[in-house]
Amino acid sequence: MTERGTLLGVGSNPPSQTSGQRTVARVHQAATILGFETATIANLFVLPTYRSGGIADLGRTREGWLDARPHLVSGLDDCDGVLLAYGAQEPSGEARTHHRDQVRWLDEKIEDRALPTWWVGGAPRHPSRWQRYTWRELPGIEFREALERSFCQVPRA
Repeated sequence: MTERGTLLGVGSNPPSQTSGQRTVARVHQAATILGFETATIANLFVLPTYRSGGIADLGRTREGWLDARPHLVSGLDDCDGVLLAYGAQEPSGEARTHHRDQVRWLDEKIEDRALPTWWVGGAPRHPSRWQRYTWRELPGIEFREALERSFCQVPRA
């Protein structure tokens, strides 16, 4: 496989209680599997939370979403491919509308740049959920191999 430059992993938001190193390591693992030299991460939402459910509270207004866009644009401008890994479950309440707007906006920016885009098992699963997904879908297969089989390109219009 020919190595490509940088894979941009798009996460949900920064963690408030951990370093996020586990997620970073998984995105780098994905980059290696997909044939990229390196990886970087940008988030849909800028405010840190302990759990992704915290976005429902902090994401009720547009600011945290809009403030994430410059970093996302920078990441998209400097990458050679995208891994959607912000989670398969949307936030609840008013944050859901902003989340959907942000995902729609991101999809347009990716499409404008014609960047190849992947996800795990047909959804933007968060890296913390990959092992659970592969264990259920591909039982008895070593995680790395199961993960490799689970990456698929996002269909584009």
